[in-house]
Amino acid sequence: MNIRGCEKLTEANVIVAYRLAVREPAVRTRFHDELYGRHNDGILSRIPHMKLADCVIEIPQRNFDEVSSIFEKYGIDYELRLAIPVKERVEILGIVKTIKDPYEKALDLDSSDFSNFVFERLQQLGKRSVKAGEFTDDLLAISDTVQKWAGKHEDDPLASVLSYMFKAFEARRDVEPAIARSNILRVAESLRNWTVGYHVLRESSDEESVGELLKKYKARKK
Repeated sequence: MNIRGCEKLTEANVIVAYRLAVREPAVRTRFHDELYGRHNDGILSRIPHMKLADCVIEIPQRNFDEVSSIFEKYGIDYELRLAIPVKERVEILGIVKTIKDPYEKALDLDSSDFSNFVFERLQQLGKRSVKAGEFTDDLLAISDTVQKWAGKHEDDPLASVLSYMFKAFEARRDVEPAIARSNILRVAESLRNWTVGYHVLRESSDEESVGELLKKYKARKK
């Protein structure tokens, strides 16, 4: 399986965040002994690792299978994230500056391209099924980018339209996921309709009738 963004990745660490609260005390003890050991003789004592917080560890990717087998053995729920194995602050900041985030690049788009960017992101979010946390994160990323773009292009008519649309949506954000996705698709379609209509009007002449403008609008929507 090819995963976008990992073409040149040759080394990585895995961050494992796990939950013990739902397990019986005896199970938690046996799990802890096998992972850490009673006298630092658990599996983590034999491999490079870092304890980032309670129930959060970072290990090399090459050791993930043997560590994850302990979680599977005791039925411990866990979540995963990838990390670049770089610890020097200056080096990390240098890497951060080289990352080309699509949301950050979108801030320099003109109103037409930006509206298409937002429309596509909303369509993707509204049509795919994701966990509640991921759904909220994606929505916050879109909303944050819209606010920044509107602030940077405050004289553009699209800025006030986007701000209004997202304020209306945020007023009903705390609803069931299915309803939220439906609302997102409605916002996306409203944005598409407004953008098409705006460009049709901007490119029209004073002599054109309403009927002619509607024909242009329908043609642009296809």
